[in-house]
Amino acid sequence: MSYLPYEEPGIVTILSLTSFLILLNIVRYLLDRLVYCGIIGEILIGVVWGLPIGGYAWLSKSAQETIQMLGFLGLIAIVFEGGLNTDFAMLRKAAFLSVSVATVGLLLPIALSFVLLVLPFPTSSGPTLFPTPLAAFSSGASLCSTSLGTTFAILTSSNLQDTPVGALLIGAAMLDDVVGLVMVNIITMLGSGRFAAWPISRPIVASFGMLLMTLLLTPIVLKPIWVVIANYLHPVESERNTNSFRTRISGMVLALPHLRFLLSLLVLISFVSIASFIDASELLAAFLAGGVFRVIYCSSITILHPSTSVEETPSMMYAVYFQPTIQTVLAPFFFASIGFSIPISEMFTGQIVWKGLLYTILMALAKGSVSVVIYFDYFRVIWCRERKKLQTTSVQQQTYQETNTRSRTGPPHAAAILVGLAMIARGEIGFLIASLSQSSNTLTLKSDEGLNIESNKEDLFLVIVWAITLCTIIGPLGVGIMIKRLGEHAKESLTINWL
Repeated sequence: MSYLPYEEPGIVTILSLTSFLILLNIVRYLLDRLVYCGIIGEILIGVVWGLPIGGYAWLSKSAQETIQMLGFLGLIAIVFEGGLNTDFAMLRKAAFLSVSVATVGLLLPIALSFVLLVLPFPTSSGPTLFPTPLAAFSSGASLCSTSLGTTFAILTSSNLQDTPVGALLIGAAMLDDVVGLVMVNIITMLGSGRFAAWPISRPIVASFGMLLMTLLLTPIVLKPIWVVIANYLHPVESERNTNSFRTRISGMVLALPHLRFLLSLLVLISFVSIASFIDASELLAAFLAGGVFRVIYCSSITILHPSTSVEETPSMMYAVYFQPTIQTVLAPFFFASIGFSIPISEMFTGQIVWKGLLYTILMALAKGSVSVVIYFDYFRVIWCRERKKLQTTSVQQQTYQETNTRSRTGPPHAAAILVGLAMIARGEIGFLIASLSQSSNTLTLKSDEGLNIESNKEDLFLVIVWAITLCTIIGPLGVGIMIKRLGEHAKESLTINWL
């Protein structure tokens, strides 16, 4: 059959999808108002609707797969919004700190995961088994990357995207996303027994190459070309009443409905397609697309809405065309699809629970330790200031001391804690690497005699899932509670003055 016959969905399907969508929005709204972490409710709704409850699945496998694909569109749109709203000047200032935070957050989870080597996995018949070093590395790889979608959702719900802390988190999460692609390739090769340098390094080279080319071409090629096009489509006053070719073309283009929306989609689709073709990070591409569209949009604002005298920002365009669908359908679908990935019915056995909780604590501490980087950078700046002050003359010293007194603040406790909490969330990238580790047979256990035995009961995989799930809940919940306690003074309390 070369076509899909049209069939009416049954009432059970209609009610399941309707209740699913309504509850996603209700639970998110309530939790956002209470603790600024509505995504936790969406994940939990995904757990309930994605699993057989009482022997019956509320959503079929095909429906879950469709929701998962639509949810990924929501993730791309969330990251695109981040590119539209991010202060790139502030992001550039926070680049070194972002790299430091991302590096610490990458290495510590992998290092602490080798504690798994001493965790016993008893069997009903046979010797007690222990994870292999390869399994420990695969476990750490599953928990070394921070969820980019969750990070943007946290920053958006708490209105911190345009702050130094927000820029720092965005930069670190972007690097984590690229590292996640590298880990996917490493796990695949370790499972197959083949190892080659280029397939591993290709995502890094492609992603950073795309970043550098975008930074280079946008101001010297894309922006000037777009300004020329915009000027051509806006004839001078003397030509507007004539029937010239330029006037006709201008009228045809400006008559297109929703021009700014179509242009934003063109930029977004182009960047994501290029990234997919060259094996770069598609989410990094979506972020860059947001930044590029912001530049060309602001450079020719009149062509995109010539009939209004009010200056419209890219964020306003996003709010009109993207936000209603993204906020109520696609973004909830994304976070619910994370819940689909949690095999909760298999996780509650005694041996799995305590190991999962222990591993969760280790992984939360590993990512939360990035707070130390904030303190280290703060005291480095203070030390440099004190050293500079000692090198000045007495008159200069007095002037410098007055300036330094005005600008110097206490240690950034709130900012450090928030960065640590926000980096804890793993989300979609963690489940992806964990599932790949399981299918690649890298999560193996060994006996005391050193014989490798495949983990048929998926015990180690379930321990990893425990850590990913709880970290994805702990991070946003901790940030939400902290923002709630800081109240109206959240932005002032989270300022990083030395950036």
